[in-house]
Amino acid sequence: MKKMWRGLTAGVLGISMLIGSLGSVSAAPAPKDIQGHWAQKQLQSWLDKGYLGGYPDGTVKPNKAITRGEYVALINRLFGFTESATLSFTDVKKSNWVYSEVAKAVKAGYIGGYENNTFRANNPLTRQEAAVIAAKLLKLSTSSTPLKFKDNAQIAAWAKVAVASAAEKKIINGYPDGTFGPKKSLTRAEAVGIISNSVVHKPSTGGVLPTPAPTATPTPSTTPVPTTSPTATPVPGGSGGGGTGGGGGGGNVTLPSVSNVTYGHVGSVTADVYVTPSVTGAVYYVVAPYSVNVTAPSAAQVKDGMINATTAGIHSGKIAASGNAPVAFSVYGLNANTDYTVYVTLTDASGNWSGVTPLQLKTAAGSNWSVSQVGITNVTTVSAEVYAAYGKAGTPTPVTPLKYVVVNAADADPTALQISQGKNSAGVTLTAPWTGTLTGSPVVKHNINLTGLTANTAYKVFFITDSNGSLSPVELLRIHTK
Repeated sequence: MKKMWRGLTAGVLGISMLIGSLGSVSAAPAPKDIQGHWAQKQLQSWLDKGYLGGYPDGTVKPNKAITRGEYVALINRLFGFTESATLSFTDVKKSNWVYSEVAKAVKAGYIGGYENNTFRANNPLTRQEAAVIAAKLLKLSTSSTPLKFKDNAQIAAWAKVAVASAAEKKIINGYPDGTFGPKKSLTRAEAVGIISNSVVHKPSTGGVLPTPAPTATPTPSTTPVPTTSPTATPVPGGSGGGGTGGGGGGGNVTLPSVSNVTYGHVGSVTADVYVTPSVTGAVYYVVAPYSVNVTAPSAAQVKDGMINATTAGIHSGKIAASGNAPVAFSVYGLNANTDYTVYVTLTDASGNWSGVTPLQLKTAAGSNWSVSQVGITNVTTVSAEVYAAYGKAGTPTPVTPLKYVVVNAADADPTALQISQGKNSAGVTLTAPWTGTLTGSPVVKHNINLTGLTANTAYKVFFITDSNGSLSPVELLRIHTK
């Protein structure tokens, strides 16, 4: 899954903050946001040597996702690549700072473009893509080294050998919980570690040789993705904002930010999204069809449910948030087998706004009997009305078209089979209103009244269709009573 990111406010500024000046060798002060970080030692070493630059506010943002363009720029500098290829990518213009870096990367042969002749320099790089780059850079063995991660099934077929080889050489490590996180966006800290390990494994490249990265690995959470800008984005009527690294109208005000923006379960028509806000306030989001090189909406537009000045999003919403406490919400109204971008922003109690963070996802393929629509009609303190539809017009009605299961948000997710059997994750058979079966005409919206709920409590509602034992993708809808 590829994700879209519109990058930093200016390419030249962005890359200078990323890689710094290789001519600088004086010790740099330790930024507060790397103190205690698992990669502090390596990050500080790169800062001291001038390999890595910080932001104007004195931070390094080690957990910020790195783009494809930024990553190849780092590799080119550390490996000493200088020869360039002629590019034909439709989305890399000669006037863009990244053009020369991509040209060097393509000439060196460690990265290519996509099937539609694009490079997508502003897209965050995933961990499995980083493994493939490392394998090409170092010409790692292509033998079938066994994969030992718990999430092996999530690693793309084209990346499995590279992940296994890079992990065996300890160039790229897994997480302490035994997973690899192949689709997670690679962070700046992880990039520093992987490139350091890669250079050490190939000292004949002529590049600069940083010390090996520490063996410590980051504690996995959800996928961190970058914001569109390190500055605040004030809503109409708000104060200040606009300057690089400053703004907000409050002098030394700490601007809100979101991190760990990722998707959990993705069905054919729904997606589960997670966000960690830096402050207490409200998270706003809006969903748009994915498109390459589209300008992200402003925070004000996201707040209003707009994806630009004139177009409303497919789905939008607002959720209360507490500082550093992850929140989750469902987006719905999607179509099967389609790419979307979820734009997220955060505001605090004083009206300061974070930048807008995009999250790209693709829905699962559907079938004639898949759930085709779910949504929320109304939520009260002890009840909720939701709706669902299934199937396509013109198809006969099966005996058991659609089943739903309701569990507390803190409970583990039941499997598809358990949902179809009306059970929770512990295998306990539920009763109404915690489960139910809908039979009726395909395509028609069926209203479901969920009663007996607890006030101010979060729930998860799972939907699935079962056509003679053939289960559809699971759909997930989150609700929170008042």
